[in-house]
Amino acid sequence: MNRSFKRFVSLLLAVITALSCVAVSYAADVMYGDVTSDGKINSSDALAILQHSVGLSQISDENIAAADVSADMKLNSSDALLILQYAVGIITSFPAEEAGDDKNEEDKNPAPETKEEILALYANAINGARETIPAYKLNMKTKAIDVKFSGSAMSMVPKDELETMKKDMMKESSFQNTFRAGSASALANLPGECKITDPSLFKDITLTVLPDGNYQIDIIFKDDKNPKAGSPIVTMLQLPDKTTFIKEMEEELGTATGGEDIQASVEVNAMEYLNCKISCVVDSESGQIVSMKTESDMRSDVTTYVLFFSMGTDTTTRTVNEYSNFAN
Repeated sequence: MNRSFKRFVSLLLAVITALSCVAVSYAADVMYGDVTSDGKINSSDALAILQHSVGLSQISDENIAAADVSADMKLNSSDALLILQYAVGIITSFPAEEAGDDKNEEDKNPAPETKEEILALYANAINGARETIPAYKLNMKTKAIDVKFSGSAMSMVPKDELETMKKDMMKESSFQNTFRAGSASALANLPGECKITDPSLFKDITLTVLPDGNYQIDIIFKDDKNPKAGSPIVTMLQLPDKTTFIKEMEEELGTATGGEDIQASVEVNAMEYLNCKISCVVDSESGQIVSMKTESDMRSDVTTYVLFFSMGTDTTTRTVNEYSNFAN
């Protein structure tokens, strides 16, 4: 060891002695500078580094990272000097802390700015979830928010029975379940995959950076009258198109008549999706889904014919699905 370095060490030791009464407490989650693990950053930590650098003592492996405050992968007088400067208030942070902050920022995916980028972020998140099939909790609520009756059969049904029927239809029904990772039911109840790259197919797409740093993506769909297979709402929310809906109505009619030879038919006059939306929170680092909510209003105008009578129901039903507790 050359004389000039020993002289510099001696000078630092003299300064340490003069500052021995100075101590700075710090938060429990801060590691840099507390070489002695006493919850404080002071001259004792600088002395430990100097003694380590000249071979007088050894810093434990657990405290090596705390001692390298200069972030140069070495323990020497530079680290001791920085700790002394911190102890007397000349500096308020260490290069190692700033380097760590920069690394944390690099680990995060930059917040998308364009609608194309936001849509791509959502597509990666939902398509990834459908591929890995995580466990999650689903809370589904369905309720008719508007019901109108019409047709020749109206005159045969007492008004109080119609009101009771309407109230029953407008009662909220709910369904809750926790799906096991990798199960077929978990995949079936997730929102559909997203292969759409053109944001103009939607009413609006926005992204909000949440206080915890994660991203909330809101996708608002354009209303879709007489939806066809392949439309954004049908594919991304996994809802029936008009053709499928007609088949479902015909099957329900067959079940209602009990297979008896009764002249009956059903006609879907109109069907449309309104106010549909996806709200999805995505982890800014992993890009995986944290939580999700889908909302949709479905209006259907259906006329049922039995013998010589007709009964029309114009109903708007709201469905809200809330997904949480995602875990692979």
